[in-house]
Amino acid sequence: MGSGTGFDESFSLLEEAAGRLAEQPAVLRLSGERFLVVGDTHGYPEVSEWALRVAREEGVDAVVFLGDYVDRGPRGVENLELVLRVFLENDNVYLLRGNHEDPGMNLSYGFAEEAYEKRGENYFGAASIVYIAMPVAAIAGPVLLVHAGVPCKKCSMSPEPPVSLEEIAERAEKMRSSDKAFYPLEADPVIGQLLWNDPRGTIEWFLPGPRGPGTYLYGRAAWREFLRENGLSLIIRGHEVVDGTHAWLGNGGQRVLEGEVGLGELEYGVVTVFSSLYHGRRAAVLLLDLGEEKLKPIYYPGDTHGSEEGPGSGEEGARDESVLGNT
Repeated sequence: MGSGTGFDESFSLLEEAAGRLAEQPAVLRLSGERFLVVGDTHGYPEVSEWALRVAREEGVDAVVFLGDYVDRGPRGVENLELVLRVFLENDNVYLLRGNHEDPGMNLSYGFAEEAYEKRGENYFGAASIVYIAMPVAAIAGPVLLVHAGVPCKKCSMSPEPPVSLEEIAERAEKMRSSDKAFYPLEADPVIGQLLWNDPRGTIEWFLPGPRGPGTYLYGRAAWREFLRENGLSLIIRGHEVVDGTHAWLGNGGQRVLEGEVGLGELEYGVVTVFSSLYHGRRAAVLLLDLGEEKLKPIYYPGDTHGSEEGPGSGEEGARDESVLGNT
């Protein structure tokens, strides 16, 4: 499956994809038992291609990309066009919105410049229209698939009622038509936090996060209550740089997923999967099997060391992926 697309075809692709995405609910409810979940790919279409091959080999019912298709890596245009084309050609490929599906982020981390150089001055605006049409979460059985995680309203170290999935869906649908929809944290703080917040099993509720104003760390009590309130048992998300995978367990403990794990072992936990090569760590995808009640990491077999240069290289910005090992 190639990733080349002609100039005129690129704009048609963006327009068609935006229309199709807008027809989907902002919070998807998926059918089936076997899912391949792909984390941030950040401008590496070879990883997206590999993930789709894995999906075919494993015979999954659906593929869910958790967002962050552009920025950082050198081929954001090609990666975005690849996943959009596959989305349009298949009714079982789903594309969620990440925090880098945001024009402000793209201006800082490379995609805006790349889009101008490769496709001309109007491409970036057309791509931004695609962003606001993307769903913000998906439900697969008892599992929430989302870019980042649990939102808050009071956002303090004290207990607070969890936000319901119904409220999230209502807010997300409303945000799609907001004049601030390009910038989720400004358009709706709850939806923005779905794309920005990070889990920490070392705290109970919420603390201000390291990514900048309006972002938070959510603790083990916060994610457990969110899951229980919404009839769920697990969160699978991307957003943070990890060595392929990482799990916060329901009791706040941690583990790296190196082999097949029973979903019961991860009950009321949060699993992170990261699929980009940019940061020089392993890239992975997750095979979620609800029938067998198992989760299996599959690691990218190629070179795991992406570019050391490029947009966002060097010291991390305030609103950027954090490395779990540094916290």
